[in-house]
Amino acid sequence: MNQYVKHTADVEIEVSGRTLQELFTKSLEAMCDILKEGGCKTITHFDCSRRVVVSANDSTGLLIDFLSEVLSLSNIQKSLFCNVYFSELTENKLEAQLFGIWFDQFDREIKGVTYHEARVKKNDDNNWETHIIFDI
Repeated sequence: MNQYVKHTADVEIEVSGRTLQELFTKSLEAMCDILKEGGCKTITHFDCSRRVVVSANDSTGLLIDFLSEVLSLSNIQKSLFCNVYFSELTENKLEAQLFGIWFDQFDREIKGVTYHEARVKKNDDNNWETHIIFDI
């Protein structure tokens, strides 16, 4: 008999929001909390800002690509991007300004944001929701 076991090197989160913008913002906050637990809660100023433009075939791809882009910038800049301003956000494209703080070291390294089990959709309460798996 085969048995499926969750891999211990993954962190799975469930995120929901009233709007697509809230879903994306909460997903970013959750990823930041994995990188540096509570790191965004103590911020009094921002050290850096980066602009991102992402497009995809659907909102699921857009969310995963957005988080992957932010993760890449976080690793390159050694920054925790805790705040985002969306100048455009549709189900296929986003333009956003990220605001972050510099960190010497994260609590955890995230190797990637996976498409596995991710599916952005509206639930019965008309809220947006998804699961996101981070490869640790």
